[in-house]
Amino acid sequence: MHHIPLRRFRMSIAANLVRLRKAQGLTQPQLADLAGLHVNQVRRYEAGSAQPSLEGLKKIAQALHISLDELVFDPS
Repeated sequence: MHHIPLRRFRMSIAANLVRLRKAQGLTQPQLADLAGLHVNQVRRYEAGSAQPSLEGLKKIAQALHISLDELVFDPS
C-alpha cells in the first residue's frame, strides 16, 4: 500500500486547486459560485488550512471539469 503523509496530501490538493483554477482563468469567487461553495471555503482549501470533504472535492472537480484524481494527486 502506498502511504501519502496527510500534510503532503493536503498540500497537493491546495497546490492543485490553485493551479487548476488559475489555468481556467477563474477567480476564487467564480469557482465558489460554480461549485456551490462559500468563497471562504475555497480560500481555506487553497491555503491548506482546511481540507475539503469528499462532497466538496466532487463539487470542485465538477466545476473545473476535471477528475478527482487530477484534483487530489500530484501531477506526474
